Amino acid sequence: MPRRAPSTLTAYALACLPLLCVAAACYALFGTEADTAAHFSLWRAEHPEATRLVRLFSDWGNPALYLVYAGFLARGWTKRSRGPMAFALAYLAAQLLVSLAIERVLKIAIGRPRPGVGGPFVPWSLDAAHNAMPSGHTVEMTVQTLPLAALGRGLRLLPPLGLGLLLALMGASRIVLGAHHPSDVLAGLALGLFGAALVPHLAPRIAARLPKSWSD
Repeated sequence: MPRRAPSTLTAYALACLPLLCVAAACYALFGTEADTAAHFSLWRAEHPEATRLVRLFSDWGNPALYLVYAGFLARGWTKRSRGPMAFALAYLAAQLLVSLAIERVLKIAIGRPRPGVGGPFVPWSLDAAHNAMPSGHTVEMTVQTLPLAALGRGLRLLPPLGLGLLLALMGASRIVLGAHHPSDVLAGLALGLFGAALVPHLAPRIAARLPKSWSD
């Protein structure tokens, strides 16, 4: 008897696991967040070529996944299919709410200094140097990867773990580049989880409002 594919909750948990391991490794290996920042500051100076590769992934990882959702949108439109269209629109709504609204407000309201900036928190600061928490790249990647992880029913654990690796690489890249502390990345994961949870909640409601002539 074939094993059942993971539930949405299990898929989400598996996709989060690699990034949680990255954050745990930072604390285990370096101790404090200040020590983590100091370590990677030296690493960047010693490895400029590798740093450029990390920055390339950090800059383009999120836009690359936009294309995946654009594919769902295109398929839904051309095939007049409710499922792909509703999934893409639910993702768009969640991303707009969480990444372009809630995340921005939290960054400004918390006012946490980025690694290397130093000093106290500066709540309600519009200075990017004090907009470290949560990590926006991590929020965005979490909302992108987790709903996709729950789609891979036939492949069992592979999609959640593979997409979780992408999410972990994004979070790690922000730490390595000195843009965020590990706790900023964890805060981004938590907020992104909220956005990801909205996608399966919104998708059937959006599907019900699409033209009745469209296929399910």
